[in-house]
Amino acid sequence: MDTVNEETNENRSTKDLNKTNSLEKFYASNGIFVTGATGFLGKALLEKLIRMCPHIATIFILIRPKINETIEQRFKKLIDDPIYDDIKAKHPSVLSKVYPVKGDVSLPDLGLSREDRNQLLEKVNIVFHVAASVRFNEPLHVAINVNTKGTTRVIELWNELMHPISFVHVSTAYSNANLHEIEEKVYTTSLKPSEVIDMCDKFDKTSITEIEKRILKTYPNTYTFSKNLAEQIVASKCKGLPVAIVRPSIIGASLEEPCPGWIENISGFTGTFLLISRGCATAIRGRRDAISDIVPVDFVVDMIICTAWHVTLHRDHEVKVYNCTSNACPFKWGQMRDAIVKCSTETPLNDTLWYPGCPMIANRYIYQVRSIIPHVLPAFVIDIFLRLRGSKPIMMKLLLNGNKLFTTIAYFVMHEWTFQRDNCSDLVRKVKMLNDGDMVKLDLRDMDLGKYFAIYLMGIRKFILKQEFKSAARQRLSRLYWIHQITKMSGIMILLWIVYRIVY
Repeated sequence: MDTVNEETNENRSTKDLNKTNSLEKFYASNGIFVTGATGFLGKALLEKLIRMCPHIATIFILIRPKINETIEQRFKKLIDDPIYDDIKAKHPSVLSKVYPVKGDVSLPDLGLSREDRNQLLEKVNIVFHVAASVRFNEPLHVAINVNTKGTTRVIELWNELMHPISFVHVSTAYSNANLHEIEEKVYTTSLKPSEVIDMCDKFDKTSITEIEKRILKTYPNTYTFSKNLAEQIVASKCKGLPVAIVRPSIIGASLEEPCPGWIENISGFTGTFLLISRGCATAIRGRRDAISDIVPVDFVVDMIICTAWHVTLHRDHEVKVYNCTSNACPFKWGQMRDAIVKCSTETPLNDTLWYPGCPMIANRYIYQVRSIIPHVLPAFVIDIFLRLRGSKPIMMKLLLNGNKLFTTIAYFVMHEWTFQRDNCSDLVRKVKMLNDGDMVKLDLRDMDLGKYFAIYLMGIRKFILKQEFKSAARQRLSRLYWIHQITKMSGIMILLWIVYRIVY
C-alpha cells in the first residue's frame, strides 16, 4: 500500500506543480480530513481553512460522541461558535461543505462505520491529525492509546486513501524534552513504540505503573513521551511520502485571527495568566532568565496549513519535521511575568481577588515557603468573610489549585531549549513567493510582547470570563494594593516579633 500511495502522490504532485502558485489553489477541489476539530487548535485550523480556501471540496471532521451529547449536537455547538460569524456572513455556503463523522482515535479503526470509512477513502486527499490527549498527568496506558496508537490508526486510514496528497501530524516541541538542543528530526527512545504498546496492552495496572515511573525519570510527563513514540511511528511508516510532523511549543491565545485574543480554555499557560491577573498566584517555581517559548494559535494554524503544501512539493526521503516555535524572537520567563503583571494592573479584571504579583523562584524549598505560608492566613480570612456574606468561599481552593497547576508546568519554566528551524525557514521563504503568501503569518520576529499579552488578557476577559472592563475595577485594585501593603507590613512585624521572642 505504501508503494501505491507513493506513486499516486508523485503523479499528482508532478501534474499540479506548475499550477500551484497559491495556497488557495492547492486546496481547491480537495477533500480534507481533520481529527481534533472540536479542540482549541483544531477549531482554529478548521476556521482558517474555510475562510482562506472556500473552494475546498469537502472537510470531514472526526467527532467523538459524549454520554449526554451526540455528534450532531457537538457539531452544531462547534459551528455556532462566534468565530464563524464572519464566514456565515461572507461565505455561508462554505459551511455546508463541512461534515461531521462519528469516530474516536482511541478506538480500533478510529471507531468508523464501514460506510463512513469508505467515503473517507474515496473523497479525502489531505489529512490533518490534531487530536490528542493533552493532559500531562494522564495514566501511561491512556496516553499511549490516544496519542500513540491513535496516530497509528490515522496513518492506516491515510495509507488506504485512493487519492492521497499529504498528511500532517501535529506533535509538540517538547516531545524530546530530555534534550536541550532539538533538531528537526525524529529521535528514538530506549523503549521502542511497539514494546510500550505491547506492555500497555498486556501488562497489569501495577506493572504499567512501574514502567511509567521508569519513563518519568527521563521525560517530564506521559504526554510528551507518548507524542515522541507517535513521531517514531510516523517516521517509520511514512518514509518517502508527503508526510510532515509539526511541533508547536506552548500554544497561546490568537494574535490576530480569527479575532485578537481568541482563547477557549484555561489549561496550562492561560490558567497561569488568569491566576496571576486575579492575584491568586502566590509564586511560580521557575527561572526568570530561562527562555520561554509561546506561540499564538493563529501562527501555529498558518504553519500547519502551509506545511501540507510544502511537504507535497518539497518532500524528502525522511519525514519532514517542522519546529513551530518562537525561538527566532526569544524572550525570557521573567520578562513574560513582568508583562503579565503590567497589563493586569493597567487594565485589571473586574473580579481581581488580590493585588497581582507573583515572584519567580527557582529553589524548590524557598518556593514552597513563599507560595503557601504567607498566603494561607489571608486566604483563610477572606474565605471567612465570604461565608459571612453568604458567598461561596473560594480563596483556599484557588490557592491549592494554583499551586497544583504551577507544579505541573514547573518543568517547562525551569528549563529551556534551543530549537533548530531550518525546515520552517525554508517553508517561509517559499510561501513568500506564492500569490496569497501574505494571508498567512509565519514570522514572529516583529511581535510586540507587551502588546501580545495585553491582547491575551483582553481575550481571557472576553472569551473565558465573559465580562467587559468596568472602571470600578481600578478602584477595587487600588484598595487591594493598600490591603496587600498592610498585610505585607503586618507579616514582617509579626515575623520580627517572633524572632525577638525567640532571641530574648
